[in-house]
Amino acid sequence: MHRLVEHGHSSGKRAGDWYGPAVVAHILRKAVEEAADPELRGITVYVAQDCTVYCADVIDSHGERNQRPDADAGAGNRAVIILIPVRLGGEKTNPEYFDFVKGILSLEYCVGIIGGKPKQAYYFVGFQDDSLIYMDPHYCQSFVDVSTSDFPLETYHCPSPKKMPFSKMDPSCTIGFYSKSVQDFERIKEEVSKVLRPSAKEKYPAFTFMKGHGQDYDLSGLLALERKERPFLGDSRKTGASAGDFVLL
Repeated sequence: MHRLVEHGHSSGKRAGDWYGPAVVAHILRKAVEEAADPELRGITVYVAQDCTVYCADVIDSHGERNQRPDADAGAGNRAVIILIPVRLGGEKTNPEYFDFVKGILSLEYCVGIIGGKPKQAYYFVGFQDDSLIYMDPHYCQSFVDVSTSDFPLETYHCPSPKKMPFSKMDPSCTIGFYSKSVQDFERIKEEVSKVLRPSAKEKYPAFTFMKGHGQDYDLSGLLALERKERPFLGDSRKTGASAGDFVLL
């Protein structure tokens, strides 16, 4: 938690400030990248750029060797947590995306969605009918002395999940997937592509997969094209949302 707050300073955030889902994704990537815990050496975080997952970048993340001086010589194939910041509407989540969210949360490789409702952060882990199932990271519990060897692990979790109507979901969120290997990533692409396929009503997918590396493309040009030709579904761009909700760091 302290490391996350520390990285938040580079994004102009202070402890206690509101961290949007996109900012959180990038801060998590930095924190995991610099983590000294041996348990985290076999995993890395990839954050999609401008609602686009560049396949070669994810595959490279799987194969990168741990560059720490004390890394094992065979430390190569790493698992990747893929985080994709998206916006599913203007001031409110467009109802046309509800089925999309249900489809994403139903996938085997999905690890949940960082989101919430306006000014309240939640972690969505599933759904039931027309309600999202979430865990509240702000649930207050008694202080635990972690210096002891047998401190209670259950204090890291809410005692029970809660439900919230889809209609209250904030449109700004970050979707997460866990890919243990390149083979897993290929399956993720295949399964997610089915969910992303626009219906007759949906003209634009929430995000896309592209071949190659992000550096192979002129991202500034793509961003301009996105703003001109790919508006968010149901978004007339006449909202009061801040630039931080749309632009990834």
